[in-house]
Amino acid sequence: MIEAARVSDGTYPCDDFLRGLEGSKRKKDRERLAVILIVLEDYAYRRELIFPREINNLKDGIRELKPDKVRLPFFDVPGSKVGAIRLTHGFVKGTQKAPRGEILKALWVRREDLAS
Repeated sequence: MIEAARVSDGTYPCDDFLRGLEGSKRKKDRERLAVILIVLEDYAYRRELIFPREINNLKDGIRELKPDKVRLPFFDVPGSKVGAIRLTHGFVKGTQKAPRGEILKALWVRREDLAS
């Protein structure tokens, strides 16, 4: 099961990111969304990806799915009997390593989500 993490103001940062791609007029953004949906469906079904390089460990239990140039940080939901994960947010990667600010944001979203 794949869910979106919620922060204290009631919003879901990953949903906001995906809706931004969905509503974009840029063809590349809609193509990115299609790739993301394929990767998410594959991961939800198998709990692994065909290409293991599409997942990275970032920090303190935060991992990222890497469809194309998009990055979707996520964490395992503690106590989930079905192996649920929650996506924290999304971003388009522009550098070789995951930016520190994006890792910190993922940690913050997880903390907010688990506190609610």
